[in-house]
Amino acid sequence: MADIRTGFFAECEELLERLMDALGDPGLDDPNGAAIHQAFRAVHTIKGGAASLGFSQLADHAHDFETRLDLIRAGDQTLSTDDLLSFLRTADRLADHVAAAAGPPSPPDDAPDPRWSVVFHPSGALYASGNEPLHILNALAELGDAEVRCDLSALPALADLDPEAGYLRWHVGLPGTVPGPSIRETFDFVEDLCDLSIISNGGGEPAPPPADAPLLPPQTGVATVRVGLDRIDRLMNLVGELVIGQSMLSSALAHTGQTRHSPAMIALEGLGSLTRDLQDAVMAIRAQPIKPLFQRMERILREAAGRLGKSARLTCRGEATEVDRLLIERLAEPLTHMIRNAVDHGLEAPTDRRATGKPETGEVRLLAANRSGRVVIEIADDGAGIDRTRVRDIAVERGLIAADHLLTDAETDALLFRPGFSTARELTALSGRGVGMDSVRAALVALGGRITIASAPGQGTRFTLSLPLTLAVLDGLLVRVGDQTLVIPLAATLETAQIDPADLKAQADSPPLVRLRDRHVALCDAGSLFGLARPDPSGLPRSIAVLIADEDDRRIALLVDDILDQTQVVIKDLRGNCGPVPGIAAATILGDGKVALIVDPGDLIDLATTTLPSDRPRPGQQAQ
Repeated sequence: MADIRTGFFAECEELLERLMDALGDPGLDDPNGAAIHQAFRAVHTIKGGAASLGFSQLADHAHDFETRLDLIRAGDQTLSTDDLLSFLRTADRLADHVAAAAGPPSPPDDAPDPRWSVVFHPSGALYASGNEPLHILNALAELGDAEVRCDLSALPALADLDPEAGYLRWHVGLPGTVPGPSIRETFDFVEDLCDLSIISNGGGEPAPPPADAPLLPPQTGVATVRVGLDRIDRLMNLVGELVIGQSMLSSALAHTGQTRHSPAMIALEGLGSLTRDLQDAVMAIRAQPIKPLFQRMERILREAAGRLGKSARLTCRGEATEVDRLLIERLAEPLTHMIRNAVDHGLEAPTDRRATGKPETGEVRLLAANRSGRVVIEIADDGAGIDRTRVRDIAVERGLIAADHLLTDAETDALLFRPGFSTARELTALSGRGVGMDSVRAALVALGGRITIASAPGQGTRFTLSLPLTLAVLDGLLVRVGDQTLVIPLAATLETAQIDPADLKAQADSPPLVRLRDRHVALCDAGSLFGLARPDPSGLPRSIAVLIADEDDRRIALLVDDILDQTQVVIKDLRGNCGPVPGIAAATILGDGKVALIVDPGDLIDLATTTLPSDRPRPGQQAQ
C-alpha cells in the first residue's frame, strides 16, 4: 500500500501540472477543444485515485471541481473571466488538498525526539471477522516503548449501545526509531476494516491526528529521486548510439584485416562487454513488473464495488510481466476507468446474478503478457455483457447514427469510444460523464496501441489492449526485400522455409495459401505490401518465406528475398517525424550505418488480410 500511495502522489504532481497548463490555455472556453478535456481528465483522475485510497476530502473537492468543469465541457455554460479566476483558485485548493493528504514530510535525522502517532479505530467488521484489537496493540508495544490511550468519547449510553458496532478508538505513541514499515505491517490484515492514520511528529508529545487522516508512508528504505522521462529517454538514446557506434567500429576493423586476437579487436571486445552491461542497466530503469499497477487496481475495484453495493473480486495473472515504465505510468488512468466500468456497467447487482444462476460475487480478471513482441493486457468480467440494443438506441437518440442504419456487433461496440458517450442511466461519482472509454482510447493511441472488444450476452466482456514494445533494444531477424533491409521481431517469428510454387494453393482475389506448421496461411509478398518492386511470387523458382504471428495468433507467411542475420537492434521511434506508418513499428540503424525498418506484425497482418480504406496511407507512402 505504501508503494501505491507513493505512486498516487507522484502521479498527482504530473496531473496538477497538466491541469494548470490547461487552465492557462486560451482555448479553455471551447467545449470541443483539447484544453477543457485535459483539465477535466486531470481532475477526474485525481478524484478516482483519491476515492480508491480513502482520501475522502480530496475526492469530494475534486468531484465538485470536475462538475464545474463539466458545465463548460458540455457547452451548458460559457467561461467568463471570473470563472477562470475561480478555476485557478480552485486548482490551488486542489493542490493544497493533495499536499494535506500526503501529510507532512518525515523529520530530519537530527530532529529532537521524533515520535510516531498512530490512531486506530476498529470498525464492527473487524470484530466480526474474528480479529482482536488487543493483539494488534500488543504487537505495536513489542516494536518499542508504546504509550497507549483509549478514547471512549464515542461510547453511547448502555441502552443505546449496539454490541456489533465499533466505538473505541486507540491513540498509540511510538519512538521515532521504530521503522515505519514495521508499524504498517502490523495492520496488514485489518487495514480495510478500520480507520487508521500513522503520522510522524517532529518532537514532544504527539497530538492525536484527525480520525480521517490518511496513512502516510514514511521516507524510509532506499533513497529515490524523480527524473523526467525525457531525460531517461535521452540516456537510452545515447546508449543506443553507443551500441550502434560499437557495431560500426567492429565492422570497420574487420574490413582492415584485423584478426580476432589483435590488440584492437581485444579492446573492442572489452568495450562491447561494457556497452552491454550499460545497456542492461539503463533498460532496467524503465523495465518494471506490472504487479504494482495491478495491485492498485484491486483497491480501485473494492472501492467501486462498495459504492455501488456490489460484490466483486479481482483475479490477476502475469503480474511478473515486465513492462516499460512509460507504459506503466500512462496505463494507470485508462486501467482505472476500465476497472470502474467493469464493476459499474459489466457486473450485475447481486440479486440479478442470483436470478441468472451466477455466483453473487462477480469476477474481474486482469492479465498481462508479452506476445509476439507486444505487451498485451486483458480486462475481462463475467457480467451481463454489452447491451448492444441500448448502445444503439443511445446512438440514435444523440444523432450519431440514423435510425435505419444497420451496424455489426463490432461497429456497435466501437460507439463506446465516442467522446461523451455513456450508457449510464444516472450521473454518479463513478460514471455517467462519458469520459472513461474515450480517455482509454486516447491514451492507447498516444502510445501507438490498439484496443479490441469481445462480448457475449450474459457471459461478460473482454477488452484487449495491445501496445508496442517500447524498450530500447529488440531481438530481430534481418531480412532483405529488394534493396531494403527489414527487421522482423524475433518473438513474432515462428519459422522460415523455402517455398516451392507447386506447394501454393491459389485463391480468387486473395493471396495464395501455403501449408506451414499444419496450418494453411496466406503467402504475402513483402515487396508488394511495402510498395517495393517485386516479381509475382508464383513465378519464382524458389522463394523464402518467414512465418510470423501477432498477439492473437493470426498468421501470415511473408515472402522475402533473403535472410541476413539474427541480431539485437536499437529501436528508433518514427512517429515523431513520420506519424504512423502502416505495417512499421519503428526503425533502427545497422552496423554498416544503413537504416532498417522494424515490422509491426499485427499491423502487417491487417494490411495483408484487409482492404485499406482510401483515407489510410498505403505502405511505402509517408503518413502526412
